[in-house]
Amino acid sequence: MKKLLLLCLSVLTASCDTATRQFESRLDEILSGHKAFVGVAVRTPGGETIARNDTLLPMMSVFKFPVALAVLDRMQREGTPLTQPISITPDLLLPGTYSPMRDSLPAGGGTLTLGQLLRYMVSESDNIACDILLREAGGPEAVEAYVRSLGIGGIRIAASEEEMHRGIGNQRVNKARPSSVCTLFDLFLQGRLKGEYNALLQRLLRGTTTGANKLKAGLPASTVIGHKTGSSDRTAEGIRIADNDVGYVVLPDGRRYCIAVFVTESEENDATNAAIAASASRAAYEYFSSK
Repeated sequence: MKKLLLLCLSVLTASCDTATRQFESRLDEILSGHKAFVGVAVRTPGGETIARNDTLLPMMSVFKFPVALAVLDRMQREGTPLTQPISITPDLLLPGTYSPMRDSLPAGGGTLTLGQLLRYMVSESDNIACDILLREAGGPEAVEAYVRSLGIGGIRIAASEEEMHRGIGNQRVNKARPSSVCTLFDLFLQGRLKGEYNALLQRLLRGTTTGANKLKAGLPASTVIGHKTGSSDRTAEGIRIADNDVGYVVLPDGRRYCIAVFVTESEENDATNAAIAASASRAAYEYFSSK
């Protein structure tokens, strides 16, 4: 009986190794042949990481996820309710930047709750809401320090949205390794936030309105995904500095995995950039569904 069990275990291990190699080969195929540098990381339900080109890459609005975590962590520690009002004064409503929040308010500004600001920042990727919340968190340095306090390296946050829009080169300042972002999502899923703070961020990530043609497009229609996108402007030479999507996926059996796709320095059009993310997402889903 013992020999039979060892034989079965050996066969099962070999089968898993083969499936992993096939998945890695599929990722290599997806990433090849493009006029772009693509970094991909997948964190398995068991906590292992499979990655390609796992180096520091521009985050763009992906950095709004650690901002949200830092803000909510501070609110949780200080007992600040999600209904806490924040005054939005006219000087904050900067033109020339993406902001559904600004467009919904009168020219004289108004008042929104912290929960509403978080919805604008996470679900709608609002730049002005992000900078307001970034100040609530203590600034870029405080957010990076928070991430480091979790034991995660490979994430650099030094610029606000306003600063990134002062010059296109600034859009390369906030950087992360795809694997580090996956680890951050994994820690969040393990319950770094509690109660209403955790529930809100889960809901906002699952309600993301941007990037329907990226990670989400590679999944069956009913799949639960919580994610955050990030896209840059194009340089004068037509280069898209970053076209990213990161998040987590819930499998039908309840297991979860995290995935990050960073399409950077891309000469490809937007549809091709999105298709790279969708293909990597589809490959990851098929790999984990078969295990």
